[in-house]
Amino acid sequence: MLVEFRVKNCLSYKNETLFSMVAGSRIRKLKDTHTIQGESLHLVKSAFIFGPNGSGKSNLFAAIKVLRSLLFNFENLNNVKQLRLPYQPFKLGGYSGTPTEFMISLLLEDSLYDYEVQYNAEQVLFERLTKTSKTKKVELFVRRWDGTDYLYEAVQSTSLELTKYTRNNTAFLSVLNVFNDADATKIFDWFLHKILFLDEASRLSSHPLIRKLEEEPFKREVLKLLKIADFSIQDLTARRVERREKNTIGYDFDTPDIIQEVDIDLHYLSFDEVGTPLGTETINWTMDSKGTVRMLHLSCVIVDAYNKGKTIFIDEFDTAFHVSICEFLMAIMNSKRNENNQFVVTSHEIDLLDQPLRSDQIWFVNKSFKNESELYSLFDFADLHKKRGDISYAKRYLKGEFGATPVINEYLSNQYLSELEVFEQ
Repeated sequence: MLVEFRVKNCLSYKNETLFSMVAGSRIRKLKDTHTIQGESLHLVKSAFIFGPNGSGKSNLFAAIKVLRSLLFNFENLNNVKQLRLPYQPFKLGGYSGTPTEFMISLLLEDSLYDYEVQYNAEQVLFERLTKTSKTKKVELFVRRWDGTDYLYEAVQSTSLELTKYTRNNTAFLSVLNVFNDADATKIFDWFLHKILFLDEASRLSSHPLIRKLEEEPFKREVLKLLKIADFSIQDLTARRVERREKNTIGYDFDTPDIIQEVDIDLHYLSFDEVGTPLGTETINWTMDSKGTVRMLHLSCVIVDAYNKGKTIFIDEFDTAFHVSICEFLMAIMNSKRNENNQFVVTSHEIDLLDQPLRSDQIWFVNKSFKNESELYSLFDFADLHKKRGDISYAKRYLKGEFGATPVINEYLSNQYLSELEVFEQ
């Protein structure tokens, strides 16, 4: 499970920024339902990130993807091809050339792993992996660039033998994983199988998760969620289809690539003019609403992740959803039914602030006048618990008490609205 993620000099995050799923020690509210109680760590099941457009909410997710790309930045050990490092620094303050820094903490099989890495466009400059178990804390390896060569320290001598396979643009953790190091394998398994990003860019028809709708038990559970959310879908049919990859070059010939996808028909009740049921009618999912397709995808994610300990990132959570559906989904995320999955969500829907949430589950992203993203938690506001508990977080947010609100330039707005002449091309 994700414990913490720290980023510096990546995308819109110039300064060191920490995101944490650790539950606040002094918060008793909703402890039994909204938190995961471990022996040494208590984590929240979900985190909701609010902020105006362009503030950097999505860039937090993108930064985690950049770290994942860094770890998979090699083809094979015998390939001499130099792969480009996924270096995307903050570009608006002369920071190009300054190293990007990541730290991620993961709770895997009752052990806490802290992985740190620093790199620039040419090479990895620093790496460290620490493991904390019930009885001790061990620094598994450290890798440093001293300006001319790499210096390595490792607990196991066998790890040091693998340094000869580690290129300047390759993470040492990646090489350890290739050689089946037990600790590195656990971390890579999390990046491969335990995280999922749900965003607008997902192509649902070719997503492996959608193919599970061909399985009857999986489909039944998905239909339960769709019916609870009042989508009026009675049944669905999933079937495997093949399509030829479109030729984007512009030549006359077709490409030979065949892609397997899943086509889905949604079955709705049909009624006559007086409301008498006539039976069911079929609508292909490509012809249905954006909200229906997004709910179908999210329902598949929730059903598939049941008790698998996944961390699910959902960007623009409220896109195409009514607030009542958002509330229903939030109730699932924070219910006792969800024992060990985590959800990290971005949203513009201010009303969600007044849902049953703990202050350590609420985060804000603000962009400074220097275009730097600033991430902070509601839990960090010192005066939060001094005020009445029945005062709406949403109202306080709209008043500007927590920051992270869009600012409209009234002078330019009034000037624009008063213009009578409009340029015509």
